[in-house]
Amino acid sequence: MGEAKELEKEIQELAVPVATASSADFRKLQDRISDMDFRVEFVAGELWQRQGEKIGFTMGLLYGVLLGMVTYIIFLM
Repeated sequence: MGEAKELEKEIQELAVPVATASSADFRKLQDRISDMDFRVEFVAGELWQRQGEKIGFTMGLLYGVLLGMVTYIIFLM
């Protein structure tokens, strides 16, 4: 008997609490989460776009310098 009570007490300690909310509150929460997700995705996209522009600028500059050097050498000879 003592073991059963100890086991029941242990199960209650390990139980996960369940939150209850009305359907309107749940919908509001879902809308807020969706809005936050949209904002995070938008900002992340903007940051990656800026990073891509920086990399593209650097690569374009390097290719431009390389092409300029090659044409300079070709016309010099």
